[in-house]
Amino acid sequence: MTAPEPFKSAAAQRKLRGGWLVGGGLWMVAAWCGQAVAAPLDGLLTAAPDTGASTFSLALATDHMNSSLDIFKVRSNDASLESANTGDYSGQHLTAIWQAAPDVWLSGSWWRRAVISAADTYRYNSWQVSGQYRFLQARDAWPAMAVRLSSWGNEASATETTSPVRVPGAILNTVKITQPADQQVQLDLVGSWQLTPASELSLFASGGVSRLSYGGLSATTTQNGCNYQLQFTGNSIYGSLAPSCSGSSGVIEQFFDSSGDYGVDVAKEIAWRGKFIQLGVNGNWRNGPWKLAAGYHVNVISRSDVDQILRARSKTPYTSNKALVLQANYRFNNTFSTFAQAQYNTNLFFNDLPVTYNSSTSERFSRSYSLYTVGVRADF
Repeated sequence: MTAPEPFKSAAAQRKLRGGWLVGGGLWMVAAWCGQAVAAPLDGLLTAAPDTGASTFSLALATDHMNSSLDIFKVRSNDASLESANTGDYSGQHLTAIWQAAPDVWLSGSWWRRAVISAADTYRYNSWQVSGQYRFLQARDAWPAMAVRLSSWGNEASATETTSPVRVPGAILNTVKITQPADQQVQLDLVGSWQLTPASELSLFASGGVSRLSYGGLSATTTQNGCNYQLQFTGNSIYGSLAPSCSGSSGVIEQFFDSSGDYGVDVAKEIAWRGKFIQLGVNGNWRNGPWKLAAGYHVNVISRSDVDQILRARSKTPYTSNKALVLQANYRFNNTFSTFAQAQYNTNLFFNDLPVTYNSSTSERFSRSYSLYTVGVRADF
């Protein structure tokens, strides 16, 4: 009997399975997940977190990006965003800050995020914990100085595309990554100058390390009426014929292969490690119940393996991002205030949502985007 395409011969099997599953499938799973808000919210970092006249602050905010909010037309030149909701983002986050001592602050944040592609919605949970110590008070021309140590990350139970993915020689019905996650440790040095009683200028420098992980990678495909389940273990690929095949008899029921034979190293390309640095400046000005702030920062990252792999394939790795943040706060009384924020980024936020960057999604990170946030805060 004749075996179904693309499984007619061992050579054909290896050529198709080894290359197209990694190169084509991961793009759909992770590409849109990159268009999310920055986790650490570093753009407005100062030597003393603002908790008003209180020792504890709690903020609840919602973040959004869609066609209606794209007032700068950042999305208009991207053909892949033409679908009604493709690339839309919504999220909610809760942040708590506690002034544990006159010069010590502890904080924690938690996010829920959803990003929409043509037919799927990808959901991530994000977190951050930090401790900040102001070791020098402002005096004369000297700024207040502080250090902050933080850990933060992003995770999902699974990211999966249910839209057919056309690749050379086959169509993937689904592609799934289980337990994708990243974790970072970051150290910041901050200096804040009180220019006038109503204005402040801050500079900060940061450095940190990043590590990605995942639980498993799988896909499905159909050939000649037969469904195949494909499972990756490291670089090993195991394919098995799904039950109730409607094709002819004599089809291949199972096979083994290795993506490494074709220059594809799954772990190095989607579970990389890296080191990053960033520099930033921000300022704020108060007038009665109003506080206006603006910040700008640059982030540069060096990743192990994955970017070298991209260069070897004549692709461009994206290793830097520039961000501009504008924020307005209005205080109703000593306890409650509200705020609105706009953020523009020259590249997708791979430095704050690293889990979405891999050898198949890297080209997406050449794109700029904007994000809008509104929230309320209570100081106790």
